Amino acid sequence: MNPSDSDASQLESAATDRRGERDLDDLLVHVARGDADAFEALYDRLVGPVYGVIRRVLRDPSQSEEVTQEVLLEVWRTAARFDPAVGGAATWVMTIAHRRAIDRIRSTTAAAGREQRTAEVHTPHDEVAEAVEASLDRERVRRCL
Repeated sequence: MNPSDSDASQLESAATDRRGERDLDDLLVHVARGDADAFEALYDRLVGPVYGVIRRVLRDPSQSEEVTQEVLLEVWRTAARFDPAVGGAATWVMTIAHRRAIDRIRSTTAAAGREQRTAEVHTPHDEVAEAVEASLDRERVRRCL
């Protein structure tokens, strides 16, 4: 294998990646304008990677699917906030996905904590009732003796 062949294929791959990223940027700009066809194309290209990022964080397939749907809906609603000068579309979408997955973990953990706290039965200590019980017990013992 010729080393220059490897370099040429790496350059071609990098150029293809940059072109693909620019295509995603353009699609997201069109989505911001309300183009449903652009959103469909963007969805088809990003649904797998978005699900993968979320699945690595959540590990639960059903929750991962739900959060993926929420993320892509958020992309549709907030596409106007995307700025290609700041970063790429894929990065923007993956950041939303990762944040949403972390939010789901925090929400689930907080809900479990609330549920555990409400499940704990806290019975107040009644000193008067204990004193009366002790007195009655002493009285019964005296009578028995």
